[in-house]
Amino acid sequence: MPTALAAVLVALAAMASAMAGGMLALRAVAHVGMIIAFGAGIRIGAAYFDLIPEGVAHLGSLERAMVFTAFGFLAFYALEKLTSLHVGHETASELDHGEAAHRHIGVMGAMGMSLHSFLDGVALAASLVVGGSLGLVIGLVVVVHRFSDGIGIVSMLLAGRATRDAIVRWVVLVSLAPIVGVVVGLLLPLPDAALGALLSIFAGFFLYIGAAELLPEAHRSDRSQLVVVATLAGVVAIYAFSVLAGAVGAG
Repeated sequence: MPTALAAVLVALAAMASAMAGGMLALRAVAHVGMIIAFGAGIRIGAAYFDLIPEGVAHLGSLERAMVFTAFGFLAFYALEKLTSLHVGHETASELDHGEAAHRHIGVMGAMGMSLHSFLDGVALAASLVVGGSLGLVIGLVVVVHRFSDGIGIVSMLLAGRATRDAIVRWVVLVSLAPIVGVVVGLLLPLPDAALGALLSIFAGFFLYIGAAELLPEAHRSDRSQLVVVATLAGVVAIYAFSVLAGAVGAG
């Protein structure tokens, strides 16, 4: 079945991406901020160029799509702040902090990243149901973002002085979470209007993660102007990929 095969391929690529990001973080590479910024640009671009237009197409109304997008943004903001499931990426710049409080922050951050990795999988499943090139674009977003998640989760747990075995377990969990999300998403058939609403909600989710979480962390960990360049490069890259994949029109 093409949809199932696509889900398996993306899941395997996402797992490999998270592992690669984790290995990079274990080496405490200096310019992690630029990688996070590029991933933020990818996510923001996918929301504007792919998820929102597709949501409008399924809902038949730009106004309704924007309402659901705003709901997705605000709902994830409220979920994060009210539950303390912070999904920001503590970077290699914090690896020299040895306070005991970082242990709790690291675990909570790892839980938060696992949650939004699961939601990425649900978003991917929704895009696969739509068919065409949207699944390909969102699959790329998931794979690229798993790389920065691998960096973030390892960096946070190292800052909290977690053991290497514990770090590996969390990386595996974050790697597997999108697979669970894909399975859940594919097992829940949705009518066209509900699918449009879900895609719009995930556009808000992508915008929140990119703009409110990843970009502040990128600028905090790397204060060079190249962070801005990396963010813009991510947006341009996902737009170009979307045009090539046929998800958006070039004109």
